[in-house]
Amino acid sequence: MPGPTTDPESVPSLETEKFNYVIVGGGTSGLIAASRLTEDPKVKVLVLEAGANRLDDPRITTPGLAASLYDDPDFDWCFMSPPQKHLKGRQVAQPKGKVLGGSTAINLGMVIYPSAAGFDAWEKLGAAGWNWKALTPYFRKFHKLTLPSKESQDDLVLSYIDKEIQGTDGPIQFSFGESDAYTPYNKAWPRTFETLGYKLTGDPLSGVAVGAFTNPGIVDPVTKTRSHAGSHYLQDLTSRPNLHVLTEALVHKIILKKKDDGSLSAEGVEVVTKDGVKRNILASEEVILAAGTVKTPQLLELSGIGDKKLLESHGIHVLIDNPNVGENLQDHGYVPFSWEVADDQISGDILRQPEVAASAMEAYQKAKAGPLSGVPIVSAFMPIPDLKKDELDQLLAKYLDSHEYKSFPAQKEQFEILREMLYDPTCASGQYTLAPFQIVARDGPGCKGIYGMGKEGNYISIVAVLNHPFSRGFVHINSSDPTAQPTVDPQYFSHPLDLELHSRHTQWLETLAAAEPMASLLKKDGRRIHSDKPVHDLETAKEIVEETFVSHYHITGTCAMLPEKLGGVVNERLLVYGVPNLRIVDASVFPMIPRGNIQSSVYAVAERAADIIKEDRLQRKMEDAKI
Repeated sequence: MPGPTTDPESVPSLETEKFNYVIVGGGTSGLIAASRLTEDPKVKVLVLEAGANRLDDPRITTPGLAASLYDDPDFDWCFMSPPQKHLKGRQVAQPKGKVLGGSTAINLGMVIYPSAAGFDAWEKLGAAGWNWKALTPYFRKFHKLTLPSKESQDDLVLSYIDKEIQGTDGPIQFSFGESDAYTPYNKAWPRTFETLGYKLTGDPLSGVAVGAFTNPGIVDPVTKTRSHAGSHYLQDLTSRPNLHVLTEALVHKIILKKKDDGSLSAEGVEVVTKDGVKRNILASEEVILAAGTVKTPQLLELSGIGDKKLLESHGIHVLIDNPNVGENLQDHGYVPFSWEVADDQISGDILRQPEVAASAMEAYQKAKAGPLSGVPIVSAFMPIPDLKKDELDQLLAKYLDSHEYKSFPAQKEQFEILREMLYDPTCASGQYTLAPFQIVARDGPGCKGIYGMGKEGNYISIVAVLNHPFSRGFVHINSSDPTAQPTVDPQYFSHPLDLELHSRHTQWLETLAAAEPMASLLKKDGRRIHSDKPVHDLETAKEIVEETFVSHYHITGTCAMLPEKLGGVVNERLLVYGVPNLRIVDASVFPMIPRGNIQSSVYAVAERAADIIKEDRLQRKMEDAKI
């Protein structure tokens, strides 16, 4: 039974199959683990994915159609936060991929790398062996970068790329496309930062770069289709008889059995398959959770691992009392500013016109060309511009040293690391991203309003992101019903220092738009979506942050890899405390959120996780051979 299947004839036999590993989640991390483990033909793996197999759906394969997948339950779990106290009661959408390939199948396709300091922080917090040096090979392993022509490299200022540290043979394809596929705003982006005195210091993949750059996208340079975990980790695996991937299969709980020594063993999972039948599927070696930052803690709690009071309130038998499950949630969010473009320019907003959209689709279908063929979104890493040390000293004294805020056992240790990062300009506390279309955060919480281009006119947007937030949220069950959505509460700006820092980054957006060559591409005294006039004072910036902040969809940390006394759920081998054969390999294990879009970090961590699982399996076999 090789490859992805929802064949109802094959499902009943799963209960009698003997799998070494059962992986819950057919998204990014789950498919990586499955791919690497089944390199050994003697290892039999089953992947269970709640979403459907839509690998050939043009809305996924076409890079420029990504935003159309949000808020659609056929592709998206459609999570929504409770009203956020510090965002004037607004709710915030949290799309997550519910499809084979996971969130890499529905994201906007940007490739952004983390900082070295951000990963070194993991080891400082107690995750032994998890540092930048250890992770560096895995950032190369999962991808292959293809550069455009020399002319386009010059046009897009790609001289920053260090070819020695790029991936050359990984499954995931990174590319840029030729320069004529980019807008004038993209080309002006790095040059505008240079005008302001911020020339890019190096390749972001080095882990220390600051400045603006044209980032690659997850686009296959030959087919011009989206390259994601479902398409490119699975494409060469369908002939492996030791791999089985079952979609539209919702896991209800982990089957846990108490051993003679009092510890627990993960025997397998209870799952409801597409035919509506509940089945028990067993794993002879390990159950591996790769269900993501929301679904993984939910599954632990449903299985009896979590805070005792919470579980008992829902009638769940408590097997391991660990109140850290579901805590430590961290997320990036962004504040979008949008300006009307000059009369002699257009933006992606022109795709609202039916005839233009039809022409773009025709260009893609016939020649894999045009605006739907690439990822014309570019970024920059920056410390807070013009923030003097004495002002930072005062902010930290007021909001960090004197402010009472208790959210998580490792809070003290995390905050001391964040303090160090704020004083180090190479850590870049902020990310700026340019999108050549309007982003509207005032038309309700759903993504259709944010990306629906509902305002008349042509705009471009630049957003400000806080890379290392202090606020912490949580994910917890509301019910013992596995089909009920848990509460996903990021508690944005619950730590007041976040508002101070994010607002200062946001304030600088107007400076970016007013600098050349960007300024000449925008309409002088043109309309703004974010405000009716330029935002230059800090208090106005704070108001706009509270009114327009939306998630960047990077939630992490709810099953943190930390010492248990500091809030850990898994150890440095990614094993759940108290269950020596239950492992987690997704972004829920991140003890602190990395800088930038987390896609590349998820790939790298999952690749390393697969090696750890292989190492532990080999160690077990060696120990068994001695007995």
